[in-house]
Amino acid sequence: MRTQSDIHGLVLEILGDDYIHLKIPRYTLTEDLANGKATIVSQLFAGDDASPQAVEGEGVGFVDALFKGIQASLVDAYPSLAHIHFAAFGVVADVRSITNGSRSDAPGTVRATVENASGRSFEFEHTSPSVSASSVAVIVQAAEHFVNAERAVLRVYSWIEDAKRRNRQDLAERYIGRLADLVQNASYSETIERAKAVLGD
Repeated sequence: MRTQSDIHGLVLEILGDDYIHLKIPRYTLTEDLANGKATIVSQLFAGDDASPQAVEGEGVGFVDALFKGIQASLVDAYPSLAHIHFAAFGVVADVRSITNGSRSDAPGTVRATVENASGRSFEFEHTSPSVSASSVAVIVQAAEHFVNAERAVLRVYSWIEDAKRRNRQDLAERYIGRLADLVQNASYSETIERAKAVLGD
């Protein structure tokens, strides 16, 4: 089975310069601590030249609200995001690395484990003095991983169909092997059905 690093490398190979980097530069959070409800509003950038996409989410806390907000804003374009969920989330602060003051600005590492519908786990982490900034970073990393993997699936599927039309069974089999590696990442049945409709299969 391909490792997470293997899948990432394969996605980079397939997409090349078309790989998109997601970024959330700022957000506004309103949290009702008494009732356990958080609301987040932000903008998501997909690539340096892309127009920002509005993200609004509600949840029991900051992380839940942001994750749900990103899912809601991207799931129509990338259905595989509906089939992932958090399996673990934690913060470890290196307090001893700070020798003076309150040490509240010590760098912290946020680690998130995301599972797909098959129960396969994917790990993401980020370290900075800001727990909230690192939390945003790992959620965006996860979304970026699955978004680009889905885009890679669509591209390889189009290659397979093109190879079949040209009676290039050798190429079709090679691309089918790549598709088999990519589908270890998440559920792409809806994505492929959409591609079939577009390509007239």
